[in-house]
Amino acid sequence: MLEIHDLRKVYDGRGRHVEAIASVTLSVAAGELVCVVGPSGCGKTTLLRAVAGLLPVSGGEVAVDGRRVTGPPPGTAVVFQEYGRSLFPWMTVRQNVELPLKEKGLPAGRRRALVAGSLDAVGLADAADAHPWQLSGGMQQRVAIARAVAYEPKVLLMDEPFAAVDAQTRADLEDLILRLWRDLGMTVLFVTHDIDEAVYLGQRVVVLSASPTTVMEDLKIDLPAARDQLTTRSLPRFGELRGHVYRQIQRARAHHDDARGTP
Repeated sequence: MLEIHDLRKVYDGRGRHVEAIASVTLSVAAGELVCVVGPSGCGKTTLLRAVAGLLPVSGGEVAVDGRRVTGPPPGTAVVFQEYGRSLFPWMTVRQNVELPLKEKGLPAGRRRALVAGSLDAVGLADAADAHPWQLSGGMQQRVAIARAVAYEPKVLLMDEPFAAVDAQTRADLEDLILRLWRDLGMTVLFVTHDIDEAVYLGQRVVVLSASPTTVMEDLKIDLPAARDQLTTRSLPRFGELRGHVYRQIQRARAHHDDARGTP
């Protein structure tokens, strides 16, 4: 469903030449949930925005469902970390979720059904007439997720979507994503800086190097398919996988510091 081949990104301007992504190649099968982690500043967001067609690439190719990405691809939705900025405060929750469906040209009856179904799926059916500023941060992010789900995407791209919420809300949203992913059969590429979150959610975890970015490891997560916050995180294998990913990221940082001559 998603193919990234030798993706490269260089920023040129004002006398600066910054190689953000050296070469990234990976694929995500239809219906798969893959998490991407790496050191801070390694280009995770740059990678996701390139996949979403929001950022031009310097080389290589991205394809979604067999079609080369030259702009935002059809059938793809994005959930950003800055959920507050992605919601229009003067619109109700219902109107925020419905807006992309209007742009899609769907008839009113179909829009109403999709909005109602997505709000119910994220537990916000009773908040349809509220405004975003009346909701907690976690509820606002649920609105952003509902908007993405209502769009009926084949591919859902998530850029550190839970970084700004508290730990309990984060756990609830992680379980929400797992449930929606299983129920709707979406392909999900999930970028996070949280190693535990990546291991808990992913069928695979792709570990990126420090910038200029390459793929250090594509790790299969061999945990039981059915996961919950208490049981899964208590498994010895969860701890082993978490430790392995952590060590890889530490290696990436150390290699980057050595290359720069940082003490």
